Amino acid sequence: MLERDAQANRQMYEMFLKRGKETSLNSDLQSPVARIVDSATPPGSPAKPKKAQITLIALVLGLFLGALASLLIDRLDNTLKTSEDAELKLRQPVLTTLPVLPKEGSSRVSSSHTFQEKPDSVYSESIRTARSGVLLSAIDLPNRILLVTSSLPGEGKTTFSINLGLAHAHTAKPLLIECDMRRPTIARSMDLEPGAKGLSDLVAGTSTVEECVHRVSGSTLAVIPAGTIPPNPLELLISNRFKETMDALAKQFEIIVIDSPPVELVSDAQVIAPYATGVIFVVKAAETPHKLASKAINRIKRSGGEILGVVLNMLDFQKAHKYYGEYSGYSHYGYKGGYSTTYGGEARAKTA
Repeated sequence: MLERDAQANRQMYEMFLKRGKETSLNSDLQSPVARIVDSATPPGSPAKPKKAQITLIALVLGLFLGALASLLIDRLDNTLKTSEDAELKLRQPVLTTLPVLPKEGSSRVSSSHTFQEKPDSVYSESIRTARSGVLLSAIDLPNRILLVTSSLPGEGKTTFSINLGLAHAHTAKPLLIECDMRRPTIARSMDLEPGAKGLSDLVAGTSTVEECVHRVSGSTLAVIPAGTIPPNPLELLISNRFKETMDALAKQFEIIVIDSPPVELVSDAQVIAPYATGVIFVVKAAETPHKLASKAINRIKRSGGEILGVVLNMLDFQKAHKYYGEYSGYSHYGYKGGYSTTYGGEARAKTA
């Protein structure tokens, strides 16, 4: 009986504990689980995107990438942009720097007569600078034979040769010879008659010197064009008759300017270089790679030619002064009786 009473009490106690837990759980579920810490207020400005921060980061990043790209482009650009580039990279003196001719004088015929038609232009004064450099070099020589060449076609060597010959006509008795028999252009540039006798006819002995030498109207410059195009011009240039012809012409003229083919295409310039007292190498600004020009100059030296100097052709003076710090006094001096200068922040005109 006592065991039954104890078991009944135990069951009643367990039931009581169970009901107590259920009551406690129900009371917890009915109590609040959250409370208000701060009252919600609408924001005065958007949290995202942060436009000022993004704009500043984009500006800094753009400037950095732009500077990096400009440095990379400058490093990859291996052309000659200034006269200082030409002297440092080619290790040769620069005789003169020729400007870009205006559009109205861009044709070959008109540009070939720039020195004669526009003596007060910047281009003409640059030609005079080259002429002075030639006259000051080997000053004791009674006669000079100048070879004008370049690395590739289109660098302006023929135009420079013609204008240099016109410039020497004011101080000496010059002769211009066209040795580029593969692509002759001097006869057309100097308004000579089609089929005019020239160098090939003179060397071959089919024509006399009087028939092959042509005079330029309005100047004392004499011109010997290419003449009849031979099947192999190189054989004509390496012959003994060519050497004898050059020796005979050197006795008649004080200065001989020879326009030869580009060095990188054919070897004609290397054959003629030993006969010349000096070689003038023409490079085109911002287009001629300096490694290619150095290679051509070394080929001329190995053949026995003596480099007189380099001519930096077709340089945009304004662009070079703005971007590369290249300064040329010719662009500020008119050579027409007056010049302009800037002093104290005010431009003033003065009479020379």
